[in-house]
Amino acid sequence: MKRLYQQLFANVFIAMLAFGISIKLHNGGLMYDLRQFGPPALAFYSLHFFISLINRKYEYKEKYSYFRLVSLYSRCWLYTSGLVLLFLVTFQINWVSRQVLLTNIFGLLAGEMAIVSYIRLLRKSVLVRDAAEIEEDRIRDISVFYPATSNQVPPHLSKQGNEILNVAGAKVHDFVARHFDLKVNHTLVLNENSRFALHDLPTDYYRHILNFHKLNNIRYINKFLEVANSRLPFDGTLLVCAETSLQRKARIMHKYPPVLNGLYYFGDYVLLRVFPKLPVTKKIYFFLTKGDKRVISKVEILGRLISCGFEIKEENDIEGVLYVVAVKKKLPLYNNEATYGPLIYLNRIGKDGKMLKVFKMRTMHPYSEFLQDYIYSRNDLAPGGKINKDYRVSMLGGFLRKCWLDELPMLWNLLRGDIKLVGVRPLSKHYFSLYTPELQQKRIRHKPGLIPPYYADLPGTLEEIMASEMKYLGLYEKSPLKTDIVYFYKAFYNILFRNARSR
Repeated sequence: MKRLYQQLFANVFIAMLAFGISIKLHNGGLMYDLRQFGPPALAFYSLHFFISLINRKYEYKEKYSYFRLVSLYSRCWLYTSGLVLLFLVTFQINWVSRQVLLTNIFGLLAGEMAIVSYIRLLRKSVLVRDAAEIEEDRIRDISVFYPATSNQVPPHLSKQGNEILNVAGAKVHDFVARHFDLKVNHTLVLNENSRFALHDLPTDYYRHILNFHKLNNIRYINKFLEVANSRLPFDGTLLVCAETSLQRKARIMHKYPPVLNGLYYFGDYVLLRVFPKLPVTKKIYFFLTKGDKRVISKVEILGRLISCGFEIKEENDIEGVLYVVAVKKKLPLYNNEATYGPLIYLNRIGKDGKMLKVFKMRTMHPYSEFLQDYIYSRNDLAPGGKINKDYRVSMLGGFLRKCWLDELPMLWNLLRGDIKLVGVRPLSKHYFSLYTPELQQKRIRHKPGLIPPYYADLPGTLEEIMASEMKYLGLYEKSPLKTDIVYFYKAFYNILFRNARSR
């Protein structure tokens, strides 16, 4: 902890020194320059502080080699300077003095390199490799790659159990041993972040592929999983691992002291969770990071596996890492329409059984739609017809649902004529399959609605929901306008006075 504070103090000192020199050289009046350039300088150095934390520049529990330090410090400086210059050029901000700007930018670089030189002298030029590098090399030593130019059958992997035990630990070994026979042939253990390493493997030779490289550090996750699918036979097994967003949060909050851990987590969340999802910042993020250390949720990990043709056999949280065993059951969907933005559309069954795109605000993590069957089979339904303990719903999503904000985009479907104001809710294929054949046929004869009969009758179980919808549809077929008016006012009363909300 002491080393962390020393480096933070050194960065603050460099920032103050570089800013002081820039003000001195500018000669525009001390108080005027402080008011004019103080806030931009504070923003510049705060951004650099966050980027440095995100990239693990500050030594805390690990000792980096000299060349790794030079790389880290230089990269953080390039990220900060590049983003600031891009911002100034994009928004044509011309009032910032070029002299002050360049003095701070290159003063920061000079100070950073001075810190690196000091650390090198302090260590007497001894190069120390960090623990992550050592672990990666140890895993890579047990990797087996099948050369594309070779006609030989890949060799049998001997003593895999001991190798995994030494690299990943006893708990991981025990988990893997329950699902894989490490003494038989046709089992591949590797540590790869590129799908191209799998391209060279023979098709249907390996029955088990175990990859100990975290999915967080794989640039094209779906492509990697799709290639793994193509190399495994049906019922072949894949092991992947990743650090989920919740595991990452727990690690950050435990690693750093109070206040600092909150600042670190905020910057980490924005840069590595929000930026990769937004169309504007996505390309910049992947250009700078190459997809390394991406923050992904457990839902997204499992959903990607299912969309790529796998069935989740077991998942286990071991020492802050999620390990998932998945079995190949079908070919990948090759989903090219995945979206991460706040506005999404969902495929729902409409009139005459035709699929329609229902627009909503995102309330669940990406790839949640692929997990519906998986979570339902384990959690069943809660009162109200929703899946019990549905961890696909995000914290923000829960708030949007309670305030009805997630339904607002469906007004566009209403204006387009896809749905009507009052009617049965448009359902996914999974939920539609849970209904009786009689109700299914009755449903598709009518347009779905924005306000379902659920809010008028407030049923609890799935059977009660089906009875409520059957009753509504029967009355609607006899008197459409009167039925919709009655149900609209019943729903309005329950929502306003009985606090009926979407869950």
